[in-house]
Order: sequence, then structure tokens, then C-alpha cells
Amino acid sequence: MTRVIVATVVACQVQMLLPSFAAHGGEIEARTQRGIVAVLGLPDAGAASVVELAVPEERIVYFQSASGDEVSAVRAAASQAGLLGSSICAHEGSLDRIHLASNIADEVFVSSAVQSSIDQDELLRVVRPQGAAVVGGSRIVKPVPDGYDDWSHAYHGPDNNPQSRDEYVRGRFHTHFLSIPKFSPMPEQSVAAGGRLYKAMGHIAHKANQNRWLNKLLCINAYNGTILWERDLPEGFLIHRNTMIATDDALLMGDHESCKVFDGETGEIRDEITVPEELTDGPVWKWMALRDGVL
Repeated sequence: MTRVIVATVVACQVQMLLPSFAAHGGEIEARTQRGIVAVLGLPDAGAASVVELAVPEERIVYFQSASGDEVSAVRAAASQAGLLGSSICAHEGSLDRIHLASNIADEVFVSSAVQSSIDQDELLRVVRPQGAAVVGGSRIVKPVPDGYDDWSHAYHGPDNNPQSRDEYVRGRFHTHFLSIPKFSPMPEQSVAAGGRLYKAMGHIAHKANQNRWLNKLLCINAYNGTILWERDLPEGFLIHRNTMIATDDALLMGDHESCKVFDGETGEIRDEITVPEELTDGPVWKWMALRDGVL
């Protein structure tokens, strides 16, 4: 029915890139479709290659360089494209310290001219778990640290005990990022796993700014708030029940017809689980739990 495989990564994964970022005139080939991409130092292809990362406007691009001339060039190109301050930000500063919060960038590209001046620990600090830093011909994938805990069910786990086992979420707390939707319709239910937050929102809006999100299912990057995909929910769908389960690569959601398995990356329905009429009193899913591969 459903099989869940859990693996522990103990070291950064290094992939050799052919063609690589440095090999073809400094052209940047990002794998991130939606999210935050950082570029450190001006690529050989110039400011235009930084601007191209933000077109179409599905990525936020952060550029940093110790050279004021390079920063000015990127700002001028971004301004001409109408993207400066919205999809593209450019800051001047020593690359000893990258001006980003920890665990927030989906990809970081290091230009060939500054590779020797950037500490790898500082580079990986800003990359989110399962994100990547591209340095020369290598792509370094950051592992998920031991001690991270998913919130896969409505009450944390299949046992309905709302007690997280996360070893990192401890006070003192600070704001990591702000993103939309800042206000959600009611009712609302959220689960999280695999670096993704799934949020189902209902049919009640108290303010006009909530109307955009009525009866919506969102998949959100849990590290930086980027909305990865959205789908409409049927009107009248009862959200406040235990029929949402997040796994490393999918969302299982039971509704008034079936249990649908949404692909975590694309939002497409990957599978649909139905129960024969003779075994039930109706098609509505009322409660779900996933444990040891058994739904």
C-alpha cells in the first residue's frame, strides 16, 4: 500500500558536475525552480547571468561580493530588468561572512574567482538541509542533521501524542523568515516532513486578505517559506480531522472520495486509494495513521 524508507546521511554528498558551473563561461544552471538562490562573486558570464536566474520570477536571487563594482553591475542589470529589490538583492561585503540566515538558501553558487576565499563551513551554514552549494565542478549536498523531527500527522505522529522529539527547536526563539500567507482562512491544518510544510485551509475568511487562500492546499518550503505548489480543495471539505500525513516525498490526504497521494515535489496526484463499497458505510475518510509502512 505505502512504503516509507528512512535513511540517515552522515556526511555531505559531493556530486561532480559535467558540465559544471565553472566550465562553461560561468553560466549558472540552477536546479531550484522556486526558492532562494545565492551567488557569491561575479560569474565569468557577468551580471546578466545573475539576472537570468530570476527570470521567470519564481526564484529570489541574492548576490554578494566584496567588490563594489561587481555589486553595482548586478544592481544596474537587475534595475534595467525591473527586478531589483523584488526578485534580486545585491549586497557588498566580505565573503568571510555570508549575509544570510542559516539553513535558508536552496542553492548557493560560488564563482571561480572567489572559491579560495570562502570557508566551506560558512558556505554550508546558509544552505538548507538537502540544498546544495556549487563550487567549481562539485555540487555539495547538505545532509539533514541528526535530531531533526518531522510533524507528519495532525498530532505529531501516528500515536496522537503532540510531543516533538526535535533536538533543535529550543529557546531562545527568533524569526527566521516572513512569507505568505500571513493570514489564513479557518479552519486550518498543517503537517510537515522532508523539508516541506503542507497547509490545508478552509472555507471561512474574516478579512478580504484571506479570500485568496480559501479552500487551498499549499506545499511550502519549510526552511524559507517559498510556496512550491498549490491545489484547490473541494468546498465543504472538513479539515479538522486526522486525514493528512506527510512523508519524506509525499502528502497523503483523505477526503470525501478517497485517500490521494500528492507528490511532494510537483503536487501531482501520484496514487489514489479507495475502499470497496461493501467494506464501508461510505467513501469519506475519517481518520488515518501511518506506522512502519502500514496505512
